[in-house]
Amino acid sequence: MANGNCPIAKSYRAVSNVLPLVATALKPPSGMKFKCPPAVVAARAALARTAFVKNLRPQPLPAKMLVIAALGMAVNVPFGMWKEHTKKFSLSWFVAVHAAVPFIAMLRKSVVMPKSAMVLTIAASIIGQVIGSRAERIRLKTIATEMGKVKTETVCSMEDYNSRKLGDIRVNQCNAEGMVLKSSIPVKNTGSSSTAGVCY
Repeated sequence: MANGNCPIAKSYRAVSNVLPLVATALKPPSGMKFKCPPAVVAARAALARTAFVKNLRPQPLPAKMLVIAALGMAVNVPFGMWKEHTKKFSLSWFVAVHAAVPFIAMLRKSVVMPKSAMVLTIAASIIGQVIGSRAERIRLKTIATEMGKVKTETVCSMEDYNSRKLGDIRVNQCNAEGMVLKSSIPVKNTGSSSTAGVCY
């Protein structure tokens, strides 16, 4: 990596040169200390006391990473569905994208996973968001298609409107499938029938 000429080695050297500069620029003053908010500390402590976390903590690292990644993916599916109903880059869109991040981060800390596991959890969260948004798109498209079919079936144009005679009763009907037909009632005095067909 240090002397290679392949693109990966070149990218690695470039990032290695830039990261220390970024870390130095973002480093807080020496007297400043960051403390986690009490609410986050309490939530993490409550999560650490659950049976799920207690059973997962002593497991080997690959098993923990797999479980946390699967959980992160599952949690992000409904948020991905919600994201489809928001305007892109709006406040609600950002909430839908990042709502599961605190929970996954606290869970990762509770089961004692290294910071390198963040890459896997972020990738799993993105996959969950994509699955949720695509599933919601398909669902909305199916609903729109069904609504279009219902509208098509309920509209009866003049060209489709026919009448036929059955004995002394004239029946008006719609050619569209599944329509309800109404028959006319004969007039007693003249012997003729009045056609009062209604197409639903």
